[in-house]
Parts: sequence; structure tokens; C-alpha cells
Amino acid sequence: MRIAILFAGHVSRAGGTAERVLQIANALADQGVEVTLSGVMETDLKALNPIHLKVIAAPDRILKLPSVLMWVAKLVESARRADIVQIEEFSFIRSLALFLLLRPFSGKFLIVFHDKCFQQDPRKSISGKLDLFLQKILLTLFDASITPGLSVKKWFEELHGKLVSEKMVVIPNGAPNFAIGRDFDNLRLREKYKVDSNAFIALFFGLMDFKPNYEAALCLYNISNPISQKFEKKTGKKLAFIVAGKHSEVLPKSDCYIPLGFVNELDELLSLPDVIVLPHLPSYSGPHVKTIYAFLSKKPVIATDDAVKDMPGVTPREQFLPFDINNPVTLLACLTELYYDRHLCDSLTLNAYLNAQKFSWKAVSLMHIKLYEQLLLNKRLK
Repeated sequence: MRIAILFAGHVSRAGGTAERVLQIANALADQGVEVTLSGVMETDLKALNPIHLKVIAAPDRILKLPSVLMWVAKLVESARRADIVQIEEFSFIRSLALFLLLRPFSGKFLIVFHDKCFQQDPRKSISGKLDLFLQKILLTLFDASITPGLSVKKWFEELHGKLVSEKMVVIPNGAPNFAIGRDFDNLRLREKYKVDSNAFIALFFGLMDFKPNYEAALCLYNISNPISQKFEKKTGKKLAFIVAGKHSEVLPKSDCYIPLGFVNELDELLSLPDVIVLPHLPSYSGPHVKTIYAFLSKKPVIATDDAVKDMPGVTPREQFLPFDINNPVTLLACLTELYYDRHLCDSLTLNAYLNAQKFSWKAVSLMHIKLYEQLLLNKRLK
């Protein structure tokens, strides 16, 4: 089986969507699927499967005409060889252009919607209705579509009805092959990142180019000072929030809110805090890949409803403590409870870790392969 995955973004581990694309491509290759992956490369190619995974570097600027033409020629060649072409994260109009360009050369086409695409209800504006029309064309022309979240599928069903229910398949995010394998000297680790060694540390992390992450980080900043003051008054311990991720260095800074920028060593980052806080507002995003990393960190997680949406088998107070970002007192209560209750911390971290382990990228790649086989045999999607 030969699959061509065309991704509009940077193939790296800096953001959740790029992480999903990279992990699926590599996991499919590990299963013996011949994968061609196109995207703007920002990762160490040595980490990819060298036997079954071929990489086509996309131009990072569309104005570089010779590079674009060379890239298009390589895409046509990959489509000739592929049984299925899978398009991810391109705008509606560019997805349509790629379909029309490559349709004569390949038999089946898939499109992946990682999130709800619309930040506001598209039915309430002329531009939104135009985008809806383009999306409906894509859903009609493509043989099937994939989304990682059931809430995303239900949203599209509300917009497009039967067209979605018959052709869209939910395939969840997987858990990366990640573990904190080193025993860190916490004092030295905090000194390295200039974090107070005596403080109770809460971590939020994510790519800040992604609007829901940036908005969540700002919300956390706005409530960080009063929460830190009340926490110290209750416990006698200083509380500090640290925020990490690409472009997090542009966030405001205070004594109790410390942006670290991008931290390359993920095991070091996840070893720094006492707890992980995921303060997402209701958003158009799909399920958050970072939540799986948080569950694998063996640190207790405090999260809003949006941060854990579309995660199978996840229950408040079993894998995480819930809070409302619009009601800061609820976050303070969770932080205080975890500070005093070691047994609760251990229970949450174990349950979260076991939940994340159920969904490996290998298992997710097998779901993709099942879908590919159904498409190639013209079977009804399940």
C-alpha cells in the first residue's frame, strides 16, 4: 500500500497538529506502508523511518516560483505512485486546487480536518457561507475525511448533515513513545531554567502561534498574581506558573508568571513542575495532543473541559482535576488540594498515565490502514 500525505505546515514537534502528522507518517511506515510525506521540514530526518518513509520538502515561501514548480512536479510523481492521497491543513481553496491537480494521477483522496475550521459560526456571515460552500465541495469530491475528535464531526454534521455522517471517520490522537527516562536533580534542573527551587510550580505548555494556546496563556497570566498570593497565604508556599512552547517568550512576565520560550528537552520540561495546568477556553480546536503528553508526564493535571475534550475514557477526578478558567477560585482550590493531598496526586497521575498508554500511535496507524483498505475495496465506511 502506498500513501502520499501532503501537509501544509512545518513537520516538527513544536505543535500538536504537526506532531500528529509526523507520528502517523512514521507509524504507518513502521507497519510497512510506503509513505511519502510532504511538508516544510523542521525536524531531524534521522528520527523518521528510513525504509518506508520518503520525504518531499515543501517550499516555505510560495513566492519562490522555481521551488514551488519543483515541489509540484514531485507531488505529481508521488500521486502517480500512491494508492491514496491524504491532504492535511491546507486552506479550503488550496485543498481544492491540489485535488484538481492530482486527481488525474491517483485513485482515492482523503482530507483531514484537525479542528472545527471556523472560529465563529460560519452561517452568520457572507465570508463564512462562502467557506461553507467550499468545504461542502471538498466533502463531496473527496472519498472520505478524517478528524481526531467526535465533537469536530458533530459540528460538521450540524453544518453539512448526511454528507459528513457517511464520509467522515473519527480516528483519535495517539500516545507518543515517550517516557521520562532520566532521574533529574530537581534543584539543578530548576537552576538551569532559572525557576525558583523552593516554589510550588505549575506548568502550561504549547505552541503559541496556535490561537487557543495563546489565549489560554494570557488568561493564565491575568489570574496568576491573585492566585499566587492566595495560595501562599493558605499554604505558606510560593506559587509560580511557568509557560513553555515556541514563541512563549513574547508573553508578559512577572515574579509568579515565567515564560521559558521553546524547551527542546521535553523530559526536562515535564520534570520541572509539581503540577501541569491546561487552562483552555472553549475553542474551535480539536483534541489537544499536549494533554496526552501531560498524562504521560506522571505529574498531576488540572484542566478545563476544553483541554480534555474528545479524549476517550477520561473522567474528572480520576485522570485530572477540573476547573473553570473564568472562575479563578476553582483553580486555586485544585492547586491547594494537590499541594496537601499526596495520595490524590499519585492516583491522578497513575490513572492518567494508564489512560494515555491505551492509544499508541501504532494502534492509531492501524485504524488508518483499516480505513485505507475500506476505501480501496470501495466498502462502506464504519
